[in-house]
Amino acid sequence: MWDKRLIEIFNDIFIKDILKGNRLGGDTSLEWNPIKRYVDASDDWWESRLKVKPGAQKFRTSGIDFEFEWKLDQMFMGVVATGDKA
Repeated sequence: MWDKRLIEIFNDIFIKDILKGNRLGGDTSLEWNPIKRYVDASDDWWESRLKVKPGAQKFRTSGIDFEFEWKLDQMFMGVVATGDKA
């Protein structure tokens, strides 16, 4: 169960790793929706992911807690799509 405390710990570890120069590759079919405050993806993307991880359904329309938004900004600042996905 991911409560606020665990999410904060995860975000802190992620940010420390980024500051060390490590970055994960990302899925460029996702985008941040600043109005709804969650990650937006196509129905096709969700259908394929939910086949693998049905429990992720709750994240389809659930927003990000405001107090963590600045950490996510640190984690993904400067990440851009390149190539055919741009």
